[in-house]
Parts: sequence; structure tokens; C-alpha cells
Amino acid sequence: MEPAPLSRTDVHLRAWPLVFANAAIPLAAAVDTFVLGLSGNASELGGVALGGTVFSVFYWSFYFLRMGTTGLTAQADGARRHNSLVRILVRALLIGTLLGLLVLVFSPLIATGGFMILQGGPDAEAMGREYFLARAWGAPAALAGFALSGWLIGLNRNLQTTMIYVLFSAVNIGLDFVFVLMLDMGPAGVGYATSIADWLALTLALLLAWRTIQRRGGLETDTLSMARLRDPAALLELFQVNINLMLRTWSMVIGFSWFANAGARQGDAVLAGNHVLLQIISLWAFVLDAFAFVAESEAGRAFGRTSRSALRRAIRLTAEPMIVAGTVFAVLTAMWGDEVLTVLIANEEARTAAIRYLPWCAIVPLLGVPAWLLDGVFIGTTSGKILRNAGFASLVIYLALDAILAPQWGNQGVWAAFVLYYIARAGALAVAYPGLERRLQSVPTASATDEKPSA
Repeated sequence: MEPAPLSRTDVHLRAWPLVFANAAIPLAAAVDTFVLGLSGNASELGGVALGGTVFSVFYWSFYFLRMGTTGLTAQADGARRHNSLVRILVRALLIGTLLGLLVLVFSPLIATGGFMILQGGPDAEAMGREYFLARAWGAPAALAGFALSGWLIGLNRNLQTTMIYVLFSAVNIGLDFVFVLMLDMGPAGVGYATSIADWLALTLALLLAWRTIQRRGGLETDTLSMARLRDPAALLELFQVNINLMLRTWSMVIGFSWFANAGARQGDAVLAGNHVLLQIISLWAFVLDAFAFVAESEAGRAFGRTSRSALRRAIRLTAEPMIVAGTVFAVLTAMWGDEVLTVLIANEEARTAAIRYLPWCAIVPLLGVPAWLLDGVFIGTTSGKILRNAGFASLVIYLALDAILAPQWGNQGVWAAFVLYYIARAGALAVAYPGLERRLQSVPTASATDEKPSA
């Protein structure tokens, strides 16, 4: 029997748990900034900005595990291939854990190489290295968590996803106050707090995933047999999806790292101010991504059912609340952002820099909506090549704009190029959308060979 069409009520019921889940991540990062900002030390704030930039190259580079797992899971669920769902999770978990262990083992070398490239002051770099090495202990849990959260989102288990991220945020925030304000551990304390939170969140995610599998009928005899897990068609599809998503993610990591480094060239105070503003943008982006995640899962199901009407309906019904919310967030940031920054940043120079460039930060929640929405649609349909090509094209546009604008207008130019980067990302995907609909009518995905459809 065909499932009922997606409704506006469905979108809100599925999205709002993810709003809180997604907000928990940047909220924890904002508290990291807040507790360090109370010290009034711009070098510590700048250090976490630089250390976070180095870590993000390897952390967010592997975010394809979350995106690819969501798309493949939603498509398998839409096609009613339920045993494939478990195998998709296991493969992604193994990849995530292995990659996280590699990051941990090589973290000293990664830190050395990263800070050779970035251009912060000596004090900021020293603080950044402390943060990075502490943060690396949570890498295996964080990357395995990508696979688990992607799987749960693909199955619309959004309340469970919220529980995981709320636990992560609560532990991270609580330990921030203990390690930084009580034990005076500085940036290293922030890194250790996040790492411990990663491991506890992973433990809860594994328990919730196992309960979900049990409720869906448990495991059949050969569900996790090596022959099934090594199915050539499924492995080829997994590789093709993930390698393209990884390349696309790298292009975005380069873009955001370039933005951080461009701020570093303006001095520690501007670097710290830009970092705080980026946390505000991240907060709004993660909240709006809740609706994009619904678009991901529904676009994936539309592909699993080869339904173009379902795809278009998912885009329209998720775009509406995103536009409204983006407008509200832009107004809130413009009207009260300076008051928030005054509370968050004790250092006068960093606070002045952040307030000066606040208008650029305020317009991102609205201008970024098309990019975030289309990202979700193309991720859910596992359109890795399109995302890769669009990511590279928009990155080239951004770097060219920064090369033109930054030398003439300083940090104003840095922000102008960064805001235009969002528009370039959306434009590149919009150009590719007609081809996405044409592909919808083609043959089923390779994972369809992984098992026979259930009744």
C-alpha cells in the first residue's frame, strides 16, 4: 500500500525534534566560546578557532558518513528493503570507527601540519594545539556517531536523534564549566569536555539503534553474514556515494577554513570576533537544517519509490518553514545580536570586531536557505557527483571573490565573499536540479540487489 502523501503537519512533527537536536551542537560550541570568553583572553578564543579549523578538516571531511547513510537508508526504507537497512548501518559504523582511530593515532602530526598552514599568532597557535589534541580523543566516537545519526534520520527516528544530541550537549556544557572555570584547563579543557560527550552520546546511540532494529523485526539469520556485508553492488554504491560526498565536504571545509584563515590575517581580535559570529551562523544553520533533514529523508523515499511528485512535494513543504524561520533569525540577529555579543565576549577588541561585522552575520540565515535545502534534496537522493561538482564550482567562485574583495576592503571584503559563497552553492545546485528529476525515472539503485523487497 502506498504511504500517505507528506503534509505540512508531518514536516513540522518530524523537524521540530531535529531543531532541538541540531541546536544542541552549536549551543555546545557557543558555550565553549562563552566560558573562554569570560577569561577575556583573545588568544584562547583565537586558539580554539584555529584548533577547531584544523580539527574540522578531518572531522567534517568525514561528515559524508552521516549524509550518505541517511540517503541510502531512506531509499532502502522507501523501497521496503528492511534487511538492507541493518547492513547499511554496520558498513557505515565500521568505516566511521576506523577513520576516527586514524585521526586519533595521527593527531600530533595533523596538528603540526595544520598549524604550519594557518596564520595565527604564536599564543593562539599554542592554545589551538592544546585544544586539537584533546579533541582528537573523541574522534572515533564522533565519526561512528555520524553513521548512527544518519541512519536514525533516514528512518525518521528524529526524537531518538534528539535524545542523543541533547545528551551530548548537556555533558559537553557541564564539563566546560568544570574543566575551564573550576579547573582552569583552558582550551584543552574544552577539547576534553567535547571528547567525553562524544563517547557518551555514542553509547546512547548504539542502544537506540539496537532497539529500533528489534522493533522492526530483529535480525534474520543471514542479515549480517559476510557474504551479505560484502555484496559487490552494495559496496560499490557505498563507495561511489561516499567518495563523492567526501570530496564535496572537503570543498566546504576548505571554504570555511579559508574564511577562518582570512580572519587570522587581520589579527587575533578580528579572528576571535569572526569565530564568535560564525558560531551564531552555525546555530541558525543547524536549526534550519532540521527541515533540510526532513527533505533528505523524504527525497530519499521518493527515489526509492521513483515518485517525482513526492520529490517536488517534499521540496515545497520543507522550503516554506525554512524561509519563514530564516527571515525570523535574520531579524533577531540584526536587532539583538550586539547585546548577545556584549555578554559573550569579555575582550573589548574582539567584542568591537564582532559587533562591527554583525550585519553580515545577520543576513546569512535567510540567504543560506536555498543552499541548505538543496543540499538536503541532493544528499537524500545520493547525488554525490552533482554535490561534488557543485561544491568545487562554488568554492572556486568564493576563492576568486575573496581574492578580489579582501585586499580592497579588509574584513568587510572577507565577509562579503563569504556571504556570496552561500549564493554560489545554491546556484550551482539549482542548475543541476532538472537533471535530478530526469534521473528519478531511471533504474533502481544498486542496493536494490541486496535483498528482495518485503511484502
